[in-house]
Amino acid sequence: MTDKYQKLLVNEWSPETMKESLNLADSFLNNSELPLGFSKIGKHYDYHELSEFFTPSHFIDYLKDQSALLNNKNMPNIPKCIPKRRDSTKIEYSKLTLEVIYNLAFPVFSAINNEEHLILEGDIGFFRDIQSLIFILTSDYVLPFLRKNRLREEFDYLNLIMFTYSLYAWHDNPAHQNQLFSIVFNNMGLHEAVIECLYTAFRLTAPEDHDYLTKAQTYWTALIDAKMFDDAKKFTLRLLQNSLKEHFEEIKEIIELSFELERKGR
Repeated sequence: MTDKYQKLLVNEWSPETMKESLNLADSFLNNSELPLGFSKIGKHYDYHELSEFFTPSHFIDYLKDQSALLNNKNMPNIPKCIPKRRDSTKIEYSKLTLEVIYNLAFPVFSAINNEEHLILEGDIGFFRDIQSLIFILTSDYVLPFLRKNRLREEFDYLNLIMFTYSLYAWHDNPAHQNQLFSIVFNNMGLHEAVIECLYTAFRLTAPEDHDYLTKAQTYWTALIDAKMFDDAKKFTLRLLQNSLKEHFEEIKEIIELSFELERKGR
């Protein structure tokens, strides 16, 4: 199972990768004494019943509590129900949305026949990594379709789930948590919040970490995209002062590019 996960990481991503990541999560959850994967849940309900199953009042209240941490006007509306879609493609993506919600909100919807004590077997950290992969692929392939086809309820529901997932699942890794927050806020159009989260993710990463420079470049790119050229230049100059020598040449190229992009952008 780990090999499959590694292959998904290094292979070129596509909508098919989204399905493969969900299948991987399903296999992991079904590997318990009591199978807990979405495929097992799906056998008990048809599509329309699933929509009702995934909008129980207690979970809606939970989302309200979590979204209260942000300014309410910036958060999507919490859907009271998922409309019954009629177009076959929309039904497919609506059901895909529910499967993503199931896996990111695990174990909220995992109880079958009112089972209260669920034992998840295996490496929980590995499952969390699978969830993060699903999270990123959802942002790349599912949300754009939902937005384009105006599946508003599914779009809002996914954004809320992705926010709450980032909040509770990665509380022990604030750098990665803020990286995920930046994706959520970007989907919501909260660009200032995106930049703040990317900067926080960078600041919480040590220069010795393997993704230190990647986080720096991601933050720098956000500044450039926002045409905040002065901030981008100041950041790269500070970056050069505080980074390892092995990164100097690459950072110098970023500094030169900052000045070049400023000339072209103004």
